[in-house]
Amino acid sequence: MDPSSLTPAWNPPEEPLATSSQIARQQPDTLPYPLLDERLVGALLKVVVNDGENYKNREVIVSIARVEGAVSIRHQVYNTSRGLAPAWVLTKSPSPTRDNGLLMVVKGEHCGKYVRRIHHRYYEDNGNKQAVIILAVVKRVDGAADTLTGEQLEIGPDSLCVAFEANEDKKLNANLMNSLRENARKRR
Repeated sequence: MDPSSLTPAWNPPEEPLATSSQIARQQPDTLPYPLLDERLVGALLKVVVNDGENYKNREVIVSIARVEGAVSIRHQVYNTSRGLAPAWVLTKSPSPTRDNGLLMVVKGEHCGKYVRRIHHRYYEDNGNKQAVIILAVVKRVDGAADTLTGEQLEIGPDSLCVAFEANEDKKLNANLMNSLRENARKRR
């Protein structure tokens, strides 16, 4: 029997598949797994995990953490933080027309910024209709409503991931984007 076929899919590895030296040699925007970017350390994100056994296209909340010098995707199972192999993890991209909750940029020069959807627009790319989300960058504040930084971005949904937001924070931020969204609707 081939020893490499004995990988325990039911026991996720404690470290990412790439070593920290392999990650360090790559540019942040060209990482094979965008969630392993240093700028995301500390984020809580919603992802879809498929390891073929325990997680079958299951939505979970993960934290991005630095473990023994390497960036790792972690999932809390009861009181234990377990590493997930990056190949098992897909980011949960927002809907360009509906997701108004907290998002995080996970690709590109703005990686690691928290954002909230203002509006969306479409453009043609080789005959295909593509969506771009118009976003407001926010500064997260513990125990208070987020603060708008004044910076706005236009990014495709594949460069974003839905971020975890506690119910208390959702209530605090319920009206934060109202005026920006209303102004965007008037301009259309």
